Amino acid sequence: MSRWLKVAIWAVVFAGCAGAGAYVAAHTNPFPPGVEDPGARPTAPSGTRSATGSSPAEPVAIRIDMTSDTRHELHVGGACTSAWRSHALVDVAADGTATGAGVAKLQAEAACSFPQAQVQTKAIVLRVAGTYRAGVLQLVFQEGGRDPVGSQDLGGFTNTLRFMHPRLRLVSDAAGTVGATAFKVVRPDGDLGRYVSADRVHATCKSGCAGI
Repeated sequence: MSRWLKVAIWAVVFAGCAGAGAYVAAHTNPFPPGVEDPGARPTAPSGTRSATGSSPAEPVAIRIDMTSDTRHELHVGGACTSAWRSHALVDVAADGTATGAGVAKLQAEAACSFPQAQVQTKAIVLRVAGTYRAGVLQLVFQEGGRDPVGSQDLGGFTNTLRFMHPRLRLVSDAAGTVGATAFKVVRPDGDLGRYVSADRVHATCKSGCAGI
């Protein structure tokens, strides 16, 4: 066989091998099953819904309404009385923590059984905290400020406020998800007298009631 014929045969063989390799490469996935192609672009999600396909739960908001009849009984005799109405909005987090704010307003001038010239407090800023567990909303209150600034609460509402710890069991009825309770707070005034507060609290769920 001549030298030029051998060269032609080997050229045909090499060309055939190259063509076969290109065909195999074009029809074979170089990444085994379960291995992602690093050059592939991720597919954009079609929406923002959760993995379960449901929308986020609506936040829970509960309105608190409270009436308080308070009295400061002095050990030397005599007393000052007042009536208050409070409103607050409380948010309940997913872990059951309750936080909120509101205002308490004097319903009429404090009445004292003796002459006095002090400026009576007209409104109290309320700070509310608590928990929601097993269907029961437990609350505590704190004063966040008063109007007028520097005024005195003659009837003793502010002296009993932080000791008010209402427990409201929320139930569903024709009016929605509601709860109510009544309680009494009695505290010494530090001068042999005492502060007395009779309170009634009503809770109304305003939103997210199905989640509590």
